[in-house]
Amino acid sequence: MNLKTLALVAATLGATAAQAQTVTVMGSTALGPLVKRAAEMYMKAHPGVQIAISGGGSMTGLNQIAAGNCTIGISDVYATEDQQKTGIQNHDIVIEPFTLVVNPSVSVRNLSGQQAEALFTGSVSNWNQVGGDDMKVIRINRPESSGTRAVQQKTVLNGKPFSSDQLIQDSSGAVMTAATTTKGAIAFVELDFAEKNKGKIEAVSYNGAACSPENVKAGKYPLFSYGHAYTNPAKADAQTQAVAEDFLKFILSASFQDEVVPKAGYMPMALAAKLKTKL
Repeated sequence: MNLKTLALVAATLGATAAQAQTVTVMGSTALGPLVKRAAEMYMKAHPGVQIAISGGGSMTGLNQIAAGNCTIGISDVYATEDQQKTGIQNHDIVIEPFTLVVNPSVSVRNLSGQQAEALFTGSVSNWNQVGGDDMKVIRINRPESSGTRAVQQKTVLNGKPFSSDQLIQDSSGAVMTAATTTKGAIAFVELDFAEKNKGKIEAVSYNGAACSPENVKAGKYPLFSYGHAYTNPAKADAQTQAVAEDFLKFILSASFQDEVVPKAGYMPMALAAKLKTKL
């Protein structure tokens, strides 16, 4: 076999290996920015690996990983019993604080639990009903496929149904864009999105407590969830599964959890055992 042929074979094998080590991630757009940052760092250290990330919401991620249509499904909520029966495996990768945000046209900066619930169930339709100016409330939300929406319904609405007059957006980023540009708007987003849009959006305290890792840890702030990464070993080839597991180990490594996670508006999983408020 001459050198030219050897080079061709090596290139072919290299391309095949790279293809085999392509990890696809689908699901939560609230978790997306953090996982994207992790992917960038991991791929830099592992040139033969490609990690492709797409959104669609937590329910999409869970459904797709259950069906074996992606390597990792990321979600703000736990899988259902039926999804768990498919053999998917959960990895808790981060604690996610969520915050209520309003357009700067809204003067309200604190809401009681009862007021927040009323705003999203629809019994409050004007900001003057909760101490603000005479202005229509515009509720911005995610579709039913969203884990953020599920967290909001559980923690803010106490399981009650949302008002039917919502402005639905397909991603957390789109929710933020709509909230920053719509007079009278209120929304519910992961803390990182609010932090990155300071000056364009106003975070609202909940029962007198601001959304912060410190308040979550102290039990003063209950609007949070765990970020989950699900794998499905039975429906992934061994090589790709090994890369996916190594990638998740990187996300859970002390260096990433302690250095990257807090700066991105999330909380390290190591704090879970110390939380005074449990999910």
